[in-house]
Amino acid sequence: MPLQAKDADIFSYSFPDTDGNSVALEGFRGKVVVLNFWATWCPPCIKEMPGMQRLREAMQGEPFEIVAINAGESNAAVSAFLLELDTELTFPILLDEQGLSFGTLGLRGLPTTLIYDRSGTKVETVLGGREWDSDKTIQQLKSLL
Repeated sequence: MPLQAKDADIFSYSFPDTDGNSVALEGFRGKVVVLNFWATWCPPCIKEMPGMQRLREAMQGEPFEIVAINAGESNAAVSAFLLELDTELTFPILLDEQGLSFGTLGLRGLPTTLIYDRSGTKVETVLGGREWDSDKTIQQLKSLL
C-alpha cells in the first residue's frame, strides 16, 4: 500500500529494499519495532547506525527488529553508502526514494525514529540521534517485550 494517511497503520505500508524486493512492514507485527528514517547526507543518522547494529545484536533472539528507511535518496546512493560504511548492517534497509514519508507520517527532520510495541502501538517518537546501544535504551526496549 502506498503511503497515504498521516495516522494510518504503519504496518500496512510496504517499501522496496536495496535488492528491489517489496518488504511489507506487516511482517514485523508482533515484534518491538524501531523504525528509523535516515539519509546518507545526515551526520547524526550515520553516527547512530553502528549503535543500532549493536542494539540489534544485544536483542538477538527476542521478538525485536530495527528497520531503517532511507528517505528521499536513490537505491544507487544508498547501496554505495552501505558499501563504504565501516559497520556491516544486518537489519533491513528499505527505501522511500520519493521521500513520501515526510508528508504522510509527519516527519519533521532526520533522523526520526518511531518505536512500536508488540501490539503495533507507537510508544515513542525520537527526533534526532540517540545512543541506541546504551544500557538505558536497551532496558527501555526490553521492557516492551
